[in-house]
Amino acid sequence: MPYIRVSVAKPRKGEEARLEDLMRKLSALSAEQSGCVESWVLKPHDNSGEVARIAVYESEHAAEAAANQTSFMALRSEIHLAAEPGHTERAFFSI
Repeated sequence: MPYIRVSVAKPRKGEEARLEDLMRKLSALSAEQSGCVESWVLKPHDNSGEVARIAVYESEHAAEAAANQTSFMALRSEIHLAAEPGHTERAFFSI
């Protein structure tokens, strides 16, 4: 059953390029993991400044195994520093 992780963040002032770079690194790291089907970094058509990352995994187990790696946690920690408070991280599975 596919499992999808979605992150949406707005950069702090002056952190726009850094946040986008961190999201790209996290997306690339996701794509290298066993069980990751696809991973993208996205920007909306509006000028909200938000950056999103979507990763599709074969299962929740595969997504959790990837997310619990030290390298993932380090990048996510950096994203928290570069993004405004309250960014969204969600997970979905098919029904």
